[in-house]
Amino acid sequence: MNIDISQNNGSLLLNSTDIVSAFDLIYSPIERELTKLNSSLVLNSALRNFTIDYRLTRDLTIINGMGVTLGDSIIGISALEAIKKINDQIRIRVIRPKNCAKYVNDIYYEAKEIISKIEYMPFSLQDISPNDTNVDIGNQVYWKDFNELEMHDFFMKTIGLDYKSIDEDWKRNTWLKRAIPQNKKSKYILFCPYASTKLRSIPEKHHDKIVTMLYEKFRLPVYGFGISNHSKYFNVTSMCKSTRQYIEMIANSSYLYTCDSSALHVAAGYNIPTFCIFTSIQPELRSKYYNNCTSVYIGSEKVNGMHESNNPSLIQYIEKKFESYYENA
Repeated sequence: MNIDISQNNGSLLLNSTDIVSAFDLIYSPIERELTKLNSSLVLNSALRNFTIDYRLTRDLTIINGMGVTLGDSIIGISALEAIKKINDQIRIRVIRPKNCAKYVNDIYYEAKEIISKIEYMPFSLQDISPNDTNVDIGNQVYWKDFNELEMHDFFMKTIGLDYKSIDEDWKRNTWLKRAIPQNKKSKYILFCPYASTKLRSIPEKHHDKIVTMLYEKFRLPVYGFGISNHSKYFNVTSMCKSTRQYIEMIANSSYLYTCDSSALHVAAGYNIPTFCIFTSIQPELRSKYYNNCTSVYIGSEKVNGMHESNNPSLIQYIEKKFESYYENA
């Protein structure tokens, strides 16, 4: 696949007929003709800024939304919820990459009060109605705004909202509380050290120290998804086999210690006190509106702005940053 197309700011068109995702093509490469989606029926803020008065909109189709990770999706759905708050009669259809992980796609079905219909690519261009508002946000990780704006602000701007005028309370993922209510039965601390990439995850060599610190501070059992030999630590990975169970585990915790991961965004939805350590993305781009979150950045210009990497030298560099941080913690 041509690298310029794979990093295109938007979706792709296959044989001039079907809308496809660059993400899907990683898993299902094809030899046929690929072009950039460029239709008069489809808005794309990476190509031209626009705003939409959603009070007057009946049907909205989001093409290639709202990302291929759980955290991005939770935030993207918050942006869609803002539209529903403006117009509770609007019908929202989201067209998703078909090869996205099930645990990510599942979160869209939890948002059934916000999203009216979910479909998957390839999606026929002929099925894009001229009577609907159609917005393409495909491949957003390569968009300039994605790397410069806080994520709620990015998604809101991308779908045509004036993000600067939106109340900050709308930028805290509180839709999760209604979709998956809390049911607190016991008190525990939750440790979520893993992100979707090693670059943003907490190395295992520090897990015991963190668990010890958490137990000594709170005197509560520490649950988690990482590895630790502490006597008061319980690995709950086997108890969280679905997206809903994972979210419930976070929602019912008393305190969260995590890295730049989906757990951060889930906890914000329930106002769970949170500590989050960032390695390569500045906290203000992720936790700016999370007023019950303490964020620490340990990175540097060498890795700043990187979303992922398997480069051994960079991973080793970040591991040394963690060592320095925990030596002084």
